[in-house]
Amino acid sequence: MQKLILIAGPSGAGKTTISEYLTKKFGIPRVVTHTTRPMRASEKQHESYHFEDDVSFNKLHFFEHVKYGSYQYGSSREALDEAWQKSAVASLIVDIHGAALYLKQLQDQIYFLYVTTSTKAELKQRLIKRGDDLRKINERLSGDELNLLPAKLQQAAHILVNDDWQQTEKQLNLIVAKLLAK
Repeated sequence: MQKLILIAGPSGAGKTTISEYLTKKFGIPRVVTHTTRPMRASEKQHESYHFEDDVSFNKLHFFEHVKYGSYQYGSSREALDEAWQKSAVASLIVDIHGAALYLKQLQDQIYFLYVTTSTKAELKQRLIKRGDDLRKINERLSGDELNLLPAKLQQAAHILVNDDWQQTEKQLNLIVAKLLAK
């Protein structure tokens, strides 16, 4: 059965690092999302995003999509199918609202990995270390942007406390072994 590892959690918890590890170590592709914003110089088409215009964006079948300013962002059935053509297991970084939508639509095909750290102070240190603006860090560590795990999703979540990368790697290896054995 095809599986999708949904990765959610607060900024600085290690979601991107985990997704990259899954790709490098196990060949698990990341589902590439879509946007109508212009491509930045450092980005690559079909790797960073699927860069779309409004017409092509509106032809897709979205699990979730949002509009920020005049640009649209979303994750589609087409992109998930593309990832599943490469591997029976794929990963996707989502926010909490996106996780709820995927869980509702794909149910037993989802392995919901909620990544966090044991303290907010650890998250703050990581965000400072990666060079984020202090004002933005404080915004991310409060309110909705913190991406806390709501009670209604706790039963579906596999919580991974990413304080020690070696322990995280061990846990990820066990998770992937279990998913690939099915």
